[in-house]
Amino acid sequence: MIMPASLLIISYGILKYDFLEIRTLARETIFENNITGMVVLGPGKRIIDYNKAAEKFFEAINISLNNYPIEHILDRDRKLLEIFESEGSRDFSLVIDGEERFFEIDVVPLGDSHNGITRMLKSIRDVTEERKIQQKLKYLATIDSLSGLYNRAEFMNLAKRELALAKRNNEDLSLLIMDLDNFKTINDTFGHAAGDEMIRELGRIIKTGFRKTDIAGRIGGEEFAVVLKNASLEEAKKAAEKFRETVANRKVIYGGGQEISFTVSIGVTAIHGNTDNVSDIEDILKIADDALYRAKAMGRNCVATLNAG
Repeated sequence: MIMPASLLIISYGILKYDFLEIRTLARETIFENNITGMVVLGPGKRIIDYNKAAEKFFEAINISLNNYPIEHILDRDRKLLEIFESEGSRDFSLVIDGEERFFEIDVVPLGDSHNGITRMLKSIRDVTEERKIQQKLKYLATIDSLSGLYNRAEFMNLAKRELALAKRNNEDLSLLIMDLDNFKTINDTFGHAAGDEMIRELGRIIKTGFRKTDIAGRIGGEEFAVVLKNASLEEAKKAAEKFRETVANRKVIYGGGQEISFTVSIGVTAIHGNTDNVSDIEDILKIADDALYRAKAMGRNCVATLNAG
């Protein structure tokens, strides 16, 4: 966590010029009117000064600041008390006016505790917008924008991790690869916008058609994959068949109310424990892909299985 430069400047000003003790232009400009909330704790962690932003922050959570020890002021909020008593930087979130907001608490000791000066400057910085941007960037980096599922890179990362866990814990792990049947024909007949809607719809069905603990991703144009944790080959086959039936019974309403039916072919494979037949996720992906080709050769709209070991 990088401490804001302004906090270092302010702490230097407190030590060098003690501008908390006088109403100077420096205090008004740098301390009082700073958008970052600031609280100065003295001996016994008693509040000896604070700025307008800090007062506003505490008012938003119905706490009044005064010249009392911080443990007395925050006695009803043990989480916040722990954060303010800490001598390290912390981050936390609070619900204010119905919205979750994120804050960073930085701390700067004011003086050397060996010489009897035990003051401490606590800053309260609202980082909600920064967190929203970070979450959006993470979403864009890991989620396929069309289907709403993980993109190929993120799916492979997560699948690799789950495979390693399954092998280490000697557990079952299954992988489904599914392909939208005759997708090119759909694009050629109804247009690419209709094809995009098919991808979106299949993404929605996948999200609701499997367990929340399973991992689903779009790994190609019309190709999708799902990792089923703690699922044997037979269990995965049943889940795949149920999903296939759900898709076959679904229609996409496109354009002027036109109904478009679609189906999927699914290849299923599974490992049991620490098998020597599979060394990495690419191996199990290749076996599931071979099973998918079997399903297509069988006439599409069906499920085929191959045991990975």
